[in-house]
Amino acid sequence: MRVEIDEVDLTTAGASVGSDGAVFDAVQAVANTLEAEVWKNDDFSLTPTMVLPEYLDQRFNRRVLLAARLDGEVVGRGWLGYGLEPAATTASLSVGVLPRARGRGLGTALLDELEARAASAGRPTVTTFTQHALADIPLDEPLLGASVGDRVVPARAEATRFAVARGYKLGQVERTNRCELADIADELPSILHEARSRAEPDYALVHWIDRTPDEFLASLATAREHMATDVPAADLEIDPEVWTPERIRARERQLADAGDHALVVAAVHRASGSVAGYSELVLTEGKEHAEQWDTLVRSAHRGHRLGLWMKAANLLALIEQAPERSRVYTWNADENGHMLAINDRLAFRIIGYSAEWQRRLGS
Repeated sequence: MRVEIDEVDLTTAGASVGSDGAVFDAVQAVANTLEAEVWKNDDFSLTPTMVLPEYLDQRFNRRVLLAARLDGEVVGRGWLGYGLEPAATTASLSVGVLPRARGRGLGTALLDELEARAASAGRPTVTTFTQHALADIPLDEPLLGASVGDRVVPARAEATRFAVARGYKLGQVERTNRCELADIADELPSILHEARSRAEPDYALVHWIDRTPDEFLASLATAREHMATDVPAADLEIDPEVWTPERIRARERQLADAGDHALVVAAVHRASGSVAGYSELVLTEGKEHAEQWDTLVRSAHRGHRLGLWMKAANLLALIEQAPERSRVYTWNADENGHMLAINDRLAFRIIGYSAEWQRRLGS
């Protein structure tokens, strides 16, 4: 048995792994298999073309991708990512090995290499995650929780035991929610009217697809910076992020290169003309669902139902502009009661949880 851990050369198209095709392609096939193992569908499977753009532009985030080979075959993958802000001290990572290749040290070898690279980059705190479908969480076995939120993470799950054995502590639990649009479509106009009556005349909604209007670039950049630090983080250590108009444009190009589209709605404060909050739906090419990514209302503008207003408006826009999308996924901190209440109102239902684990290297 020969185990090899190699960094994937992201600049060389068609780098080969024997007769198995490109390294990047093989690693992405592993990632897709691991997602399907959890969720029992291919909603989160991505082609290499969809994934590659986030690795190629590394001006704002460093990304490293590793391939794990067993006797020459790619059977595992690991990635490391961290912001390039001068004060950043954290990194995110993930490792995964195909079921048939587990128990042979590949996961440990991948994690060892990623942690060493994080330490070398001056990132002493590392975060990873495990995913748990609701149907796979036993009610008659021990469950773990962070300091806030519910105890819902199965303690005996293989991924949980691996994280704990490596010294990771559970820092936060996120809910994975899904909305079947047919369940809420008829109610959205009345919900929108109710929320709008609370927000007007001080705020207005502005919609765009893919490209942020120039006049909102600066204030949207400020809002994105708050997205990193203003949302509930439970026990996780979170680095501040620096966003500029240039970085927003780079992110938009990255999404376009991946074949994705973004439906964005912003709540604009009429008196100042600045973005008080924003919400975005991302549409992956060829899928029948959309993904709710960021939703933020800046702290100075809370209490006006802007979150409900923006999300309801964007769901209506999705139904009108992309009727082939029948469902929406979203992820929220388990302790974020306000946003969870909005999701409940919009017919989002729990389908699983993501456990966010963190470790201080060397401790």
